[in-house]
Amino acid sequence: MRGFFRTLALSSGLSLTLGLLPGDAVAQQIPTPTETPGPFIKAIDYDALYAMTEPPAYEPFEVYGLFLISVAIQQTPLVLDLFKPVPEGVVKEADVVFKDASSQQIAMDIYYDADDATPNPLILIIHGGYWKTGDKAVHQFNAVEFVEMGYTAASVNYRLSADAKFPANIEDVYDAIRFLTENAADYNIDPTRIATWGGSAGGHLSGFIGLSANTPDRDWNAGIDASAIKAVISMYGMHDLTLPIQREHPFTEQYIGAPFEDAPDTYAEASPITHADASDPPVLLIHGSIDGSVSVQNSDALAAKLTELSVTHEYDRVEGWPHAMDLFSPIGERSLWFVRKFLMEHMPSDEMLAAK
Repeated sequence: MRGFFRTLALSSGLSLTLGLLPGDAVAQQIPTPTETPGPFIKAIDYDALYAMTEPPAYEPFEVYGLFLISVAIQQTPLVLDLFKPVPEGVVKEADVVFKDASSQQIAMDIYYDADDATPNPLILIIHGGYWKTGDKAVHQFNAVEFVEMGYTAASVNYRLSADAKFPANIEDVYDAIRFLTENAADYNIDPTRIATWGGSAGGHLSGFIGLSANTPDRDWNAGIDASAIKAVISMYGMHDLTLPIQREHPFTEQYIGAPFEDAPDTYAEASPITHADASDPPVLLIHGSIDGSVSVQNSDALAAKLTELSVTHEYDRVEGWPHAMDLFSPIGERSLWFVRKFLMEHMPSDEMLAAK
């Protein structure tokens, strides 16, 4: 059971968040009906999932503790297999350095179809970890899913908040886009078709990049073709850092480098919602209603703003599920169903169109 919590922390990039929970105490109290208690991994039947005309149904949990018990007694399996190897036919170019900053090399992992030399749309994957932890490697599973849909995927690292404050990570992700655009031919990328995808802090960065690419008079987006960003996918991201529940979080203050009272304009500038306007690309939001790490108020606020601006968007507000719920069945399948449907509508790959 203790190994479960460590694995969950690693795979979701949320070790600091889970560190706030009394993991050992919970582990000692949860019933163990099998000889090997803890979660198991359920393989996704992709053909059956993609053939569904409606998203997979789910049952809500009344409280977070019931979710933990359900995982422990193997009623709620994982769908993320952190250790699943890259399959044959998918090329992984690991640790591609795209930037030197603050005496460190910043790298990405790039994944593409070994048998397809044509330029494919790009999914930019951005890891979570409340801006202060996490790594590109945890999203290998997701990257392979995107390649198998017909995309090139790049999972990027960025400077973390212990050493670099806002907007350092914004600059890094934009520089990743510049690198991939300039070297598109080397990685089978169509640089005119880019989608951003991320969860938690990665959701914040995905939303920020997608909504701020056309913000005028900013150094970090200089030279970026905002029209190339065709879709934005944010899973349980921080979209409004000025919300009391978000600005009072100690990791938000560490990210900004000052308390809200001393830097309200910076908190606003660092919020994706500030950069939303009517010309933004389509946005997909997925967020659990009992998320105790990043309040669902973030996605509620952004969805309301996008509605006000008449920006095309979809919002799956998953009632009774917590942070990182897409790691578990059936929300993992449900989220993937929404992601694929959204991409089909707004940035389909050639492979997806051929299979339609």
